[in-house]
Amino acid sequence: MKIPEPLFVIVNPAVRLLLSSPLHGLASKSLLLITYTGRRSGRRYTTPLRYMRDGDVIRCFTSRDTNWWKNLQGGQTVTLTVAGVKDAYLTEVIAGDPITTRAHLIAYFALFPQDADYHEVGLDANKKPLSQDLERACEEAVVVEMRRPK
Repeated sequence: MKIPEPLFVIVNPAVRLLLSSPLHGLASKSLLLITYTGRRSGRRYTTPLRYMRDGDVIRCFTSRDTNWWKNLQGGQTVTLTVAGVKDAYLTEVIAGDPITTRAHLIAYFALFPQDADYHEVGLDANKKPLSQDLERACEEAVVVEMRRPK
């Protein structure tokens, strides 16, 4: 079920609080906190995101319609709080690459089929993305990959 956009004003602070607390285990298997600096404002922002792991990569997804990911272009350093542990990560933004995005979205929807709604992707009876919806979503989706610096 897709949370209506206006409710994020209430939901995000509550999730930030939970993920920053000793009770983070209730949600930290699939949600993390990302702290980044605004490219124009210079302000620090912290927001919860759904994530998936792929080896040493932590991957999150959003839409081109959002703006937060633009702050991460060019290999920015961010702080992630994953399972209660804060650490620095380097970002890589993948936008405008539907072939790479397609593979990542398929893996993401296999883990989190409920998030297909956020990308306006329907699922068939086997919870597989509908082909036409997936192709359109690959054009609109942005993949944010994060790795620990070496």
